[in-house]
Amino acid sequence: VEYQYFFHKVSESFKLCYNYSIIKHGKRVMILTIKAVFLDIDGTLLTDKRSVSQSTIQVINTLKKKGIIVGLATGRGPRFVLQYMASLSLDLAIVYNGQYIISREQTLFDNPLSPKDIEGLVNYAQKNKLDLSFGTAAGVSGSGIMNAGSGQLGYRISRMVPDAWVDAIIFIFNRLIRWVRPQKKIELSSLFQQPIYQMMMIVSELETKKLAAEFPQLSITRSSPYSVDIISKGMSKLKGIEKAGEYYGFTTDQVMAFGDSTNDVEMLAGVRYSVAMGNGSKKVKEVASYVTASNNEDGIYQAALHFGLLEETSDVSE
Repeated sequence: VEYQYFFHKVSESFKLCYNYSIIKHGKRVMILTIKAVFLDIDGTLLTDKRSVSQSTIQVINTLKKKGIIVGLATGRGPRFVLQYMASLSLDLAIVYNGQYIISREQTLFDNPLSPKDIEGLVNYAQKNKLDLSFGTAAGVSGSGIMNAGSGQLGYRISRMVPDAWVDAIIFIFNRLIRWVRPQKKIELSSLFQQPIYQMMMIVSELETKKLAAEFPQLSITRSSPYSVDIISKGMSKLKGIEKAGEYYGFTTDQVMAFGDSTNDVEMLAGVRYSVAMGNGSKKVKEVASYVTASNNEDGIYQAALHFGLLEETSDVSE
């Protein structure tokens, strides 16, 4: 009897720590030890029409009924994500690529850039006539071009532009337009009135290497073909997930994450269950444990079916 009890406890512990499967409706279904799911926004949560599909809403509601924490992990700022946190009843959002974490009730973590780094980036941008934007708790300010590009129209246009044209467009903007009409001079005194968590700059892939060499103490990542996000060294969406785990009581072995862009690579490589969207970059697909359909083809729903997180229904229309 004692041996039976011992092996029973070992078996129960095994189920809590690792995947196991059961037979349901004649199919083998994986039972996953997932405590939290994180979704990128652009190209993942949102379709190219900038809407959340009904199938994705169904997945989120099902996960929440199961007691699974559902959050966002994005390079966007808190002001942008609040609309989705409210409408989808999400638990938290990791914004500015891990620099700032919020729940619906409070700020859980914040890691602002140092004044010295901000000043250095401003001087570099103004010297080279590069547009800058600044991410604070209140939102993003700075370059009007970058702000317009992050809107619905700008997003749709960027998805239509061939990759081969990107460098040419950046060259035309930075080397022609901004040399004639530079971004308005930035007063450092006004910048330091509130913490800055992330800076965004319009640069090409080649210029990104120069920027990284100039500021080795910072981390530079790209969520757009036209601009980079600049944050503290060692920070990322993955680090944000780890910080959130300290608060909510989960580890990266108990996390599923969805993404499509370069700034999702470390996150997808670092969590146990990683899903690359069908519209994602080649690098994202290489590191993910599963590649699903695109953001326009119910990709999140299809991945949830694959992992046995919900049962298939016919009512998944937009």
